[in-house]
Amino acid sequence: MNKLKIQKSFNYLIAILLVLLSIFPIVWLFLTSIKSTNEIYSWPVKIFPSQPTIQNYVNLFQMGSFGRYYLNSFIVSGSATILILITGTLAAYSFARIQFRGKRSLMMIVLALLLFPPVAVVPPLFLIFRNLNLINNYISLILGHTALYLPLAIWILMNYFRTLPKNIEDSALIDGCNTFQMIFKILLPMSLPGLIAAGLITFVFSWNEFLLSLVLLSKNEMRTVVVGISLYPGEYSFPWELISSAIVLAIIPIILLTLVFQKYIISGLTAGSTKY
Repeated sequence: MNKLKIQKSFNYLIAILLVLLSIFPIVWLFLTSIKSTNEIYSWPVKIFPSQPTIQNYVNLFQMGSFGRYYLNSFIVSGSATILILITGTLAAYSFARIQFRGKRSLMMIVLALLLFPPVAVVPPLFLIFRNLNLINNYISLILGHTALYLPLAIWILMNYFRTLPKNIEDSALIDGCNTFQMIFKILLPMSLPGLIAAGLITFVFSWNEFLLSLVLLSKNEMRTVVVGISLYPGEYSFPWELISSAIVLAIIPIILLTLVFQKYIISGLTAGSTKY
């Protein structure tokens, strides 16, 4: 009994340490963002600001570009997520429920695409969109992010659909629903946890994506927030007060979405991983 208690206490201690290690960079960035420039570069280092200020956030928006970067990220990530969920749902349902020739081979291709490093697909995507005159166009980045993260959404949704009872779908078809009515009226409401999990994961990946966003959108007014933040450091200066403020604002949507939908994320991912 004592050995079991010691083991549980040790597990809790490790979990707490991992949580603290994960949270510390975010807390440090926030504390840095409300310090004055002198405090940031003072020695010895002060963890907590003596006079907290929001002037860094004011200066960030007064520069004029950050608000545009933020809007661009929402446009690209939101549009890519919607497109991925629509196409991914139909593809995942086909893999999960419909028998057709070459199904296993296509599933292996989807799995293989999950293993591709994004840097490997950037050059061909750039050449394709350049030939289509879509450089510095939202459409190119939305389609690029869709190509990058659609396989992941298909895999999550396919495994989730396989956990749902097929007799409900059969009953809907017998009652007169066609396949599309059955998917959108019966299957999708039942698949809400899986859809939210797939949608949030693809949104976060799209929001944080850097390389393709840098290559396809070179105009300043078209840049996403991640690319915009990377351009703040100058040749001889590193404005930590602006960078930390920008990063804090950039991660707020991700944190809020995770907190609001964490129940659906956990149930969607765990249900989708228990049955093939």
